[in-house]
Amino acid sequence: MITRNTKMNVIALAVSTAMLATIWSAWGACSATSVITNDHKSPREFESGGGRHGITAASSQDSSSDCAAGKPFCYDTPVHLSPLINTPGFEGKPSLSADGLELYFVSDRPGALGGPGDQDIYVSRRASTQEDWGAPERVPPPISSPFFDITPSISLDGLALYFASNRPGPNSPPWPDLWVSHRASVNGGWGEVVNLGPGVNTPLFEGSISVSDDELTAYFAGVTPEFVVTPEFVFKIYKSTRLSTAEPFGPRVLLDPPINSDGNAYGPALTPNEHTMFFAAGTDNPFAPGAINYIYVSERKNERDPWGTPIYLDTINCLNCFAGLPAIRAGGKEICWMGDRGDSYGDMDIYCAQRR
Repeated sequence: MITRNTKMNVIALAVSTAMLATIWSAWGACSATSVITNDHKSPREFESGGGRHGITAASSQDSSSDCAAGKPFCYDTPVHLSPLINTPGFEGKPSLSADGLELYFVSDRPGALGGPGDQDIYVSRRASTQEDWGAPERVPPPISSPFFDITPSISLDGLALYFASNRPGPNSPPWPDLWVSHRASVNGGWGEVVNLGPGVNTPLFEGSISVSDDELTAYFAGVTPEFVVTPEFVFKIYKSTRLSTAEPFGPRVLLDPPINSDGNAYGPALTPNEHTMFFAAGTDNPFAPGAINYIYVSERKNERDPWGTPIYLDTINCLNCFAGLPAIRAGGKEICWMGDRGDSYGDMDIYCAQRR
């Protein structure tokens, strides 16, 4: 099993020796209190760019709310998915189909196409949203490959699968680019994998993407250019648009505060109307052992309005746990994420919760 400590040692080796293609550790983060903090121990305020903003409750919160985030962001007790999904290895970056019957995720379980330590993309199915997830199957090539295939995101119609991979491409390896594959029907096989192009991808690390219903807008995470000068991962959330699906995505734009803070922001997951964004953030490097990041949500009235102050999801996060890379369906009725709430079977596991 490749642990977080082992992965960090491999990252350090890769950076120092240019053996970068060996580093694919999973995305991660830990959860804490109700805001991003410097010491990760007590609630303070959300840090964003040039200033700090107090964490607020949701705009729809009322006196009957039973969580600090306020309705509709109160969730039932998180469910640690079964050993069919979670293993003594690493499981990460879930993605839920719109009907809630498919769960895509990353795993380094035995049998990886690239050998021990490699990560492939898997899918599990269930007959209804009230039932448990079945035994997962590796999503076959061209999705999974002998390279690192990570951070899957299934489209709303189930016909496009976006993901990151460091397979040979314009900028990869060693770092992953973002790619997409389409299929003719939800029961069909996945077609040719296509690189999202230079508007999205750079020679650095891109991953964790959320694409609009019409596939004309993409929100995704990327390592900031400062990594070239100072070899430390700092992820920010970017946006890229295009006029039609026949065109490549245009130049990416860094999201303004308060989404991007002084630390890391990654793992965007947007509702279909693009008025609500769930994401992970924290001042700690998400690759670092013992890192603490948290899951937040931000709202806006329409696509032209700025994003509101991020709301800490107190029923999802816990004081010294890890929570990152959220996935949602039905506008946030169900949320899944990767983390470790102290009961992980090994490295990172997948958890889910239903809205109260």
